[in-house]
This record gives sequence, structure tokens and C-alpha cells, in this order.
Amino acid sequence: MDDQSGTQPGAADEDEVLRKKEFQRARGMNLGAFMVTSDEEVKPDDPPAPVEEPPQPTIDAAVGTLNDIFTESAESTNDEKSVDSVTQIAVHAEQQISRAMMVSMVLIWTAIGALVGTVFPPIISATGLLAMAIFGFGLGERWIPRSSMNLLGITWVIISMKLLYGLALDAWSWGWFDSSPIGSSETLGVAMVALVALNVGVAFRHDEDAIAAQSALVLFAVGSSAGAVYGGAGVAIFILLAMALMHVLALVRSSGNLASLGISISYLWVGVHALSNDWTVLSLTLIPIENDLTLFLLLAVVGAANAAMAAVFVHHENWLSSAANALGLGKPGLWAVSVSLGMVGALMAIAAHRAETGYALAQLMLLATAFSASYLVVRGVSWPSLMPYVLGPAPFLLAALSLMVTGTVSIDWPFGLEPYSIFASLMAALTVAVLLQHQTSVSDHVLWVGGIAVVILLTLLIPAEDGGSNSRVLLATQGIVWLGLAGLALLRRSPSIAGVAVLTPYLWLLIFGTDFESRLVSADLLPIVLAEQDVAIWMALLVVQQIGVNLSLGTSNLNLAGRLGGFSEISARLRDSKALNLWNLSFVLAVLTFMSMARPDNLTALGLFGGMALLVLSHAFLVLQDVHRGKPRTLFSVWCVAVVALSWKYGQEGLWALILVVSSMLLLLSAERRKNEGRSKEELEDIEALPGRLLTLHLGVVTVFFLIIGLEPQRQDLLTGQELWMNEVQNLHLLVVIAAISLIIYMNRLLKIESLLTPTVGALALLVSMALAGQGTEQVEVQIAALILFVITGAYLALQGEVRSGLKALAAQDQRREEFEEKRERLRHLVAEDATSDSTTSVSLKHLDAEMLRLAEAQRKRSKRASTGGDDDLIVGDIHYRPVMILLFLGVAFLGSIWLSYATAGALQALLFSAVLSVLMVGLSRLRANSIGLRLPDIAGVESPIAFSMVGLVAVHLAGRVTTGVLVEGDVLHLAVLMGSLCVLSAIGLVGRNDLGLRLPSALEAVVGLLAVDRILALVVGGEVPVPFSFNPFDGETLQWIAPLLAFECALIGLVVLFDWVEGERLHRGLDDHRGALGRSAWLACSTLLSFGPAGLLVILFSARRCVSWTQPAVMLTAIAVLPFVIQSFHPWALTPAGISLSPSLTASVVGIGCMVWAGMIVFQDRGLWLSSALWGLHLMLYPAALLAQSLPLMVFAGLLTSVTAWLSGIFTLRKSWRVIGAVDLTIAWLFAAVSFVAGAQVEYLLAMLAASAVLLFAVTALTQSRQDVLAID
Repeated sequence: MDDQSGTQPGAADEDEVLRKKEFQRARGMNLGAFMVTSDEEVKPDDPPAPVEEPPQPTIDAAVGTLNDIFTESAESTNDEKSVDSVTQIAVHAEQQISRAMMVSMVLIWTAIGALVGTVFPPIISATGLLAMAIFGFGLGERWIPRSSMNLLGITWVIISMKLLYGLALDAWSWGWFDSSPIGSSETLGVAMVALVALNVGVAFRHDEDAIAAQSALVLFAVGSSAGAVYGGAGVAIFILLAMALMHVLALVRSSGNLASLGISISYLWVGVHALSNDWTVLSLTLIPIENDLTLFLLLAVVGAANAAMAAVFVHHENWLSSAANALGLGKPGLWAVSVSLGMVGALMAIAAHRAETGYALAQLMLLATAFSASYLVVRGVSWPSLMPYVLGPAPFLLAALSLMVTGTVSIDWPFGLEPYSIFASLMAALTVAVLLQHQTSVSDHVLWVGGIAVVILLTLLIPAEDGGSNSRVLLATQGIVWLGLAGLALLRRSPSIAGVAVLTPYLWLLIFGTDFESRLVSADLLPIVLAEQDVAIWMALLVVQQIGVNLSLGTSNLNLAGRLGGFSEISARLRDSKALNLWNLSFVLAVLTFMSMARPDNLTALGLFGGMALLVLSHAFLVLQDVHRGKPRTLFSVWCVAVVALSWKYGQEGLWALILVVSSMLLLLSAERRKNEGRSKEELEDIEALPGRLLTLHLGVVTVFFLIIGLEPQRQDLLTGQELWMNEVQNLHLLVVIAAISLIIYMNRLLKIESLLTPTVGALALLVSMALAGQGTEQVEVQIAALILFVITGAYLALQGEVRSGLKALAAQDQRREEFEEKRERLRHLVAEDATSDSTTSVSLKHLDAEMLRLAEAQRKRSKRASTGGDDDLIVGDIHYRPVMILLFLGVAFLGSIWLSYATAGALQALLFSAVLSVLMVGLSRLRANSIGLRLPDIAGVESPIAFSMVGLVAVHLAGRVTTGVLVEGDVLHLAVLMGSLCVLSAIGLVGRNDLGLRLPSALEAVVGLLAVDRILALVVGGEVPVPFSFNPFDGETLQWIAPLLAFECALIGLVVLFDWVEGERLHRGLDDHRGALGRSAWLACSTLLSFGPAGLLVILFSARRCVSWTQPAVMLTAIAVLPFVIQSFHPWALTPAGISLSPSLTASVVGIGCMVWAGMIVFQDRGLWLSSALWGLHLMLYPAALLAQSLPLMVFAGLLTSVTAWLSGIFTLRKSWRVIGAVDLTIAWLFAAVSFVAGAQVEYLLAMLAASAVLLFAVTALTQSRQDVLAID
């Protein structure tokens, strides 16, 4: 009998064995089964090796878990709690929408209250506002206790208090307080304070911080309004009262939310009133605190209170930290976020008195002392230890300052110093002393944030409008800060400090050295003028500092807040790509700064050229020394783009090219060294050390220099010192010398670079641009030099290029064979047969080679357009002979022919010359390929030289169609020449091939496709070619019109017949489809476009027959779409002479009716595969037919016919999509019927429309009801 647990006696051991086997059995796909393991087996009983957990970083309680702006390259910027953007949107979107609706509700209800209070009479307004407030309080009482409705209830209570505050203001504006014995404004103040007390009571009633915060915010606003009555002193007192209220509430409720708001808002209020110039915000006038001592003491009291509160509540949760965390910026501590926002207000107060340096410095040191002490307490330093530095001296210093400022005590200080300056000096000494005493307690975040804050304050406090000594002092003091941060970064190995020390000086220059702010607001808010010599030295020192820091911490990555919604994937990708490490960012920012600073009287010529040269040459040298950890070629490209822009503006292309060639040589030496070390192409690409691409970039930039000289841009301003440098002729001659050196470098590395094509194109472009520059500047010697260099380079390419290409392909084949032979031998010995088994499975595995799979997939794709039955085709079939030099030669020839066709009347002769040359060059490339036993690469099944030549001929022909000469109407001999040339070229590609079944369709498609593209483009540019479907081939001269068109049509018929023959052979031999519906549809459309009737009708018949054989409805739809056009093409030369007239609308209507009948037959015979072709054909025919007829009744009729056909077909074949389309068609019909009614249609027509609709709806509803069970399943 079973026991109570349901298990039988003796089954426990068996269950244990089964559980063990079940646990040990592999789940899903065991990728390890595909790996060849060593002979040593890992025993399952061996205990796993202990995993050492990485040490957890120490968290600064003051700063919190704020994300580092830079991290080491190995660190992840995303924590395990981060989610991808899709998940984040899916999870949090509803909550965000709910919050947005609450905000909208507040705005709407407030707007209603404003209307009630301003539009209606006072009694009604007051009653309405009071009723709305009571209603909100009632909802709050009802919903706040419910957890699901808590936030909504709080929102309603806040709205109600807003209405009460508004009611008090309205009562004052209505004059209800005018009869008060204490005065109208004073009564308003009492009423507002009473409401604040009520607000506090409501906050305690519901135990909510948000309601309490509202009371303090209102009290701040009341304090600002009190300035109109009591002046600046009244504002200061009310600010202190409001701050005290906020802090008392925070202490009583132990609320970090209220503490953080109290700190930040009190500072902001002080700053606004210090900076205000009687500003008016929403009818509230902000009175400035004009008395310096009052403002200073207010700032001292606020700073002391806020510093203490920040230290007390440092570990409390608060809204500001949560908001930063929600934005993906980490979770800063209460101290950091409240002090950061508060410092904005404090800086406003300092900025208001920046002209009074001593006073501003005293304010600065007052804040620095208060928050330094607060920060040290948070970091664990006891208050008593700070007594000698801060708590003890500060009150006495403030008292002494007050006595001296008020004149109670008068002291003559040396050097004319003022009391505020003495106070600032003493407080600075005390702050430095306390920080040095406890320096180990300061975190990296505080150091780099403090450094930025100090620089901002120096910028505010040191007037640098004159460009003299003060500007130099500003740069020197900044230099001390940045140098100190750089040293700290190296000592502490801190990526964040390193990033700030390197990048922030450039950002400062971009903002303050380029009048950045004046471009935004049309005013220079902070005028700073720097001497151009000082800027040059300063930027050079920044480059040196950048190099020093990057050598140690250059791999630090910029942290783009991986938890920011939608940026988690982007951050991870950028981190993995190392695109935003410090090497790259600092280089790009330095280049951008040089470009922005390069202006007359802003940076000297020596500073610009020397600084940019120092930047790129140091970059290249560090790459050569293998200590660079950035993206060498990418950064070099950025520098080149900047240099091109600078040379356009300031010239001196020769000097830029000289710097370019030196740096390029260093980079090329580095790339060659890496290549000689045996690194693979993938590794070289990863470190951007492929010499071919570097060389291409170099040649391209020199080419652009020549083009700039040839364009001769107007340069009005020069940099200081530039007028003593080279003139334009000397500059061009130096550039020619540099170009010759560049070509020598190119030819020297021709046999070593990985890709021959792009550098060769760059070299040819350089020579062409050199000749153009010589022509533009009328320098004959430059043109001669370009010609000589062209001959030398061309001869060298002819001797070395093709030989290298062939040998490289043969070597690649041999290497591939050797690699696979070695792999076969290894596998034959290691995994001839490897069996893995357990109690249920037994698997015998051979080997799985990822490279072989890739080659097999490439062969499968090749097999669609070329034979793959050769020896070792799987292994070496993708290695071809690439006739790069022949293609380049053909390219130059085609460019010349295109120019002749365009600029002269010899378009036909240029086309004939290009055709003959193409045949010769293609023949040579075929002979060369056959001689070395390699195939030429394919482009869509056509050998690349043939495809290139065919495209070139089309380009030459099109150039002749847009010639500047005169086009003869009725002359189409050029079309016959083009057809013949393309056919001959395609035939050459078929000679000697044993895979005609694959090659022939590709060749035919290439000919017809290129002719169709040529015809379309010629029509677009107005090139006097026959317009498809509308010309008479027998109306013209025999030799220029009739004979060429008949020859063209006969050749096209031959191509169509050949294509269909190949199709039949493939079907007869049982081969797979090699084109697909898209390919056959394109063939059909292009063939009908070129034909004037017979070939088009023939290709439609062939396509309709073959689409049935291949079961491709899309081809039939294409045939239906082009059939009316083909019928119309017979009209000019066959139907009109016979007296038959078929309008396009009638033709389309007949074809559409045929599609409708065909659709009925498909439904009746249950051949649903073809239904879509019939129904879409119906739509494509009937709607355009009605539009061509320009008849609204016909549009209605077309809508009804398409609707009934689609809807009934959808019902019978159970296709919901067609039922939906049928309903849409009916809607379209009704819309056109409505338009017809408005246009004044006859009653009979409307009756017919309604009757037809009734019949349609009756049929649809009857069938739907009878088949509702089946349709419900659909």
C-alpha cells in the first residue's frame, strides 16, 4: 500500500538515481559536443576551484553611486540591474503615461480655477474656487489611504491648496482686504501665512512630504513678495523663515526629500534675489538684496544651515537622487545632489558681484569652507576635529567682518586690501589646512567636480576683457588646476579625473575662447579676450599634457549612462568598440578646438600649424612605438578633414601636405612593422593598421589639396605671421614635390599592400587633380610634371600590377588548399570517429568546421549563376583573378569617351570606339585569366570586366544623349550600336564556358536590364529616344529609323526566345529555380519597355506559361500589369492603320473584367494560390481605367466591382485580409458617390448606386451569416 507521501517502499534509491541522471543530462544544444577535447578528463567529483570575488569599491556616502564619466576599458558601464530599452519601455511606459496624465490634470484643473477666478463675478468665483478646493480635499481623504490611489489623492490635495492660495490672491485683487486695519498687503501676507500653516497641518494629516514641500515653497514666494513692503531685509528674513520651516519639517518628519529641497531651493532663492534687477515673474516682482553685508550674512547663515542639514541627512532617500537614478546617471547621495543644485544659486550670488573681486572671493571661500567641513563630516571626520579650523574661527571672523564693514572698527590693511579680501584669505587658509589634514577622505568624484567648480569660479572672478595680464593670470591659474588634476589622476589611477583634466580645458576654450555664448544669445555674457600668442602656447601645452595622461590612462572609456532609457545597447556597443576612449576623444576635441580657435587675432599661424603638427606627429610617433591605444586611422582621418577645411580658409597646402607625408610615413612604418610581426588581416583591421587604407587616405587628401588650389577660393583674412610665408606659386611647387614623394611611397608599397584598387584610384585622382591645378593656375610646369608622373606611374602599374594580382590569387589558392589539407590530417587523427553516449542517446560525430560552412554557403550562392562542379571548387572557388589595371585603364577610357560624347558631336563615334576598346580589353582579361587557370569574378553572373564594360557603354551612350551639341530627331542608329555592343560583350563571356544554363540567363538579363535603364534615364534627361508604347517604327528614314528599330526588335525577340529556351531546359532536366518571381518579373517589365509590340507580347506569353510551371503568381500579376501597355504599343503602327481604336481606359477595363472572371474561376476551382494575382490585377486595372476616363461614376463603379469581388472571394476562401480590402473598396465607392452627389449627380445615378450597394451588402451579409462559424475560426 502506498504511504502518505505517495511513494512506494524501495523507490527512494531509484528516484535518486533518476534525479542524478536527469541533472547530468544535457539540456538543449550541447555546444561542447562539437569541441575536440584533450585526453585528460575532468572528474565530476573534483571540487570546483574557488572563485575570488573582486573587491567591492568603496562608496562615497556624500557623492553616492554616481556613475563615473570615464571607466577603465575592462570595466562594464552597465550593471546587472540594467535592462534593455524595449523591456524598459514595456515595463515603465504605463507608469510614465500615468504620471503625465496627473501632470496634465494639475494643469487643466489649474486653468479651470484661473477661469473661474477671473471670468465670473467675485462672489461666484470665490464660491466656485472654494467648492473646487473642498472637492479636491474630499478626493484626497478618500484616495490617499488606498495604496493604489495614493499618488492621485496627493495630487488632488496639492491642487486644492493651489486653489486656496489663488483664492487669497484673488480676494486681495478684488479689494476685499482694503478695509483691513493692518493694511491690504499685510492682510494678504497674514492670509498666506495662515494658509501655509493649514498646508503644514494637511501634510501632517496625510503624512506626505510632497504636501509639506508645497507649504515651504509658498512661503519662499511670500518672502519674495514681501520685498515690495519691507525691502531687501524683509526678503532675507522670509528666506530664512522659509528655509527654517523646510528644515524643521525635515527634522520632525525625518525626511530626506524636504532636506534636499530646502538646501537647493534656499540657495536658488538667494541667488535669484542677488542677481535680480527688479525681475517680474508672473506679476511677482523680485526685489534685489542690495546691501552687501545683508547678502553676505544671509549667505553665511544659509550656507551653515544647509551644510549641517546635508551632513545629517546624507543617508536618507530623496526625490532628487531618485530622479537622477531614473535618468540613468547613477544614484547620487543627498549631499551631492542638493549641494550641486544649491551651488547654482550660490554662483548666481557670486556672479552678481564678480566685479568686486574681494567680495566675490569672500563669498566663494565662505561656501567652500562650509561644504568642505560638511563633506569631511560625511566622510567620517568628527565635528570636534574640525573645531580648530571651521567651527571655532568662523563666527569670530564673521563678527569681525561685520564690525569692519559697518565702520564700527576701522583698520588700514596693507596693500589697500579690503575687509572682504582679508576674510577670504583667512577662510582660504583654514579650508586648505583642513583639507590637507584629511586629504585621504576625499573621493575622486569630489576632486574632479571641485576642479571644474574652481575653474568656473576663476572664470567668473578674474576679469579678462583686455587680453593682457589678467587673461594670462586666468590661463595660468587654470593651468595649475588642470596640471594638479592630471597629477592626481596619475597618482590615483582615476579614469574620471583623467578625462576631466584632458577634455575640460578644450571645452573651456570652445566656450570662452570662441564667443560661443554670443552665437547663441547674440550677446557676450562673459567677455574674455585672450592674447593669440598666449593661446598658441596654451594649446601646445594642452597637447603635451594630453599625451602624458593618455600614455597612462588613455584606454579609459566615456560612460554614456548605460541605464538611461534607450541607451543601454548603444552604451554597450560604444564601450566594446572603444570608439569613445580618452585617446580618441581627446584627439578629436583637440582638432575641433584648433579649428574653432583658428581666426585672425585669435591664434597665430605658427600656433595653428605648430599645434596641429605636434598633435598629429606625436599621434603617429606613439603609434609607431606601439603605445597608442586609440583608433589611429580614424583619428588621422579626422585630422585630415580638419586640415582640408583649414587649407580652404587659410591656404598653405604645401605645408599641410609636408606634415601629412611625415605623419603618413610614420603610420605606414608602424603598419608594416605590425604586418611583419605576423599579425592577421583581422588583427590589423582591428588596430586600424592596414597600409593600403592609410595610403589611400594620404593620396586622397593630397588630391583635395590640388583641387582647392585649382578652385582658387577667396581668402580675405590671414593669420598673424602667415604673410611672411610662401606665396601661391611656391606653395603649388612644394605641393607638387610632396605629391611626387607620395607617389614614390605608393609605388614602393604597391607589392605589399592588401588591396590594390583603392590606392591606385587615389594615385590616378592625384595626377588628374595636379593637372587641373596646373591648368587653373596657368602653371605649365605643373602640367608637365603631372604628365611625366602619369607616364611613370602608369608604366610601373602595367609592369607590376597585373602580375601581382595574378600571383596573389594563385598564392591565395595554394594557401587555402594547404590549410584545408592540414586540417583534414588533424581531424583524421583526432576525430575520425568520436562517440558520446548516455543511458538514452548515442551520437557519432565527425567534425564541424565553421570555415567550411561559410565556404559551402558561398558556393551555394554561386551555384545560382555559375558552375560549381570544378575540382576543389568548394575550397578555392571564391578566389578569382582580378584585372584591376585593365579595369582602371577602361575607366579612364570611358571617362574620356563620356567627355567627348557630351562636349562634341561625335557621340556615335565615341560609342563605337568604347565598344571596340571594351571588346579588346575584355578579351585580354579573359586570355590572362585562362593562362593562369583562374576565373574572373562575377557581378550578378556576369564576369566583372564584361559587366564594367557594359555599364561604361551605357554611360557613354547617355552622355551622348545630353550632349551640348545638336541631337537629330529620328536618328536611332545609336540604339542599334548599343544593342549590338552589349550582345557581343555578353557573348564573349559565354565563349568556352560549360555552364551556359547558368551563364546565359545572366548575360541576357544584363543586356536587357542595362538597355532598360538606359532608355529610362535617356527619357528623363530628354535624350531624343523613342518613347515606349507610343512610337511607330515605320514612320521615318530607313537607315536612321526603320532599320535600326527593326534590328533592335529582332535582337530583343532573339533574347526573349533564348531566355525561354533556357527556362524550358531547366524544367525539362528537373533543375531548381534559379531566378525567382522577382527576377522573372523584372525581366518581363524590362523587355516590354524596350519593345514596340511583338517582343513584348511574346515575353508576356512566355512568362505566363513559365509562371504556371514554376508556380509563381507574382509573375502573372506583372504580366497583367504590363499587358495594357503592350496592347497600346501596337496602336500607332498596327491598330490605327487598320481602323481600330482602343483607348487606354478601355484596354485597362477589359483586362480588369478579365481579372474579375479569372478570380471567380479561381474561387470555383479552389486554386487559392492565384487569387491574390487576380484580385490585385483587378484593382490595378479598374481604378486607373476610371481615372483615365475622368469619370466619377466610373470610379464608383470600379469601387463596387472591386469590393464585391474581393469581399465575396474573402468569404468563400476564408481570407480575412480580402474581406477587409473589400470593405475598404466599398468605403471608397461611397466616398466618390458622395462627391458625385455634391457635384450634382442625377437622381437615377444615386438610385443605381444605392441599389448596387444594397445588393452587395445583401450578398455579403447573407454569406457571412451562413458561414459565420467557419469565419469565426478564421
